[in-house]
Amino acid sequence: MTPDQLAIQLADPDLRRVFSAVALGASTSSEILTVSGLGAPQAAPAIGRLVRGGLLVQGRGSVTLDAAALAAAGETAARRVADEAAHDQPDPRLRGHIRGGVLVDLPERDDDARRAVLGHITESAFATGDEYDERTVTDRLQPWCEGGTLDAVSLRRALVDDGLLARGSGRYRIAHA
Repeated sequence: MTPDQLAIQLADPDLRRVFSAVALGASTSSEILTVSGLGAPQAAPAIGRLVRGGLLVQGRGSVTLDAAALAAAGETAARRVADEAAHDQPDPRLRGHIRGGVLVDLPERDDDARRAVLGHITESAFATGDEYDERTVTDRLQPWCEGGTLDAVSLRRALVDDGLLARGSGRYRIAHA
């Protein structure tokens, strides 16, 4: 069972109701009918499809979830997500923090990770030796914030507070370490 197969099966409302009933503890046909609220003409084919699809295991007069198939689908999905994250963000220090050029999470407790994330943004948005006015800094940070956790002004403040950008006389530049 793949995550896609799981999603396709559970997209059908009758299959989803039967699956949910079994997940809640129903195991016999009468229990499934009661818990799912479906009639026998809807529930019986749904049970059959879920058994054939590998989500349910049929025993003597009862059905149960196929825990192994569900676990395998979860493991496959987790691997796919990890592979996509590695492809999207090759630097492991930035994974989970920067996705698709957007800051999705700024580490608060891990100083090394925070410094890596803010350093990456600084190096990507600004050139060493150049000076920028406040509006330009905010404009250059805005794309990093589209749909993310911080707005551009808060990100600018974090870069200054963490010593990556220096500010003086209304001008900003990359701070020298």
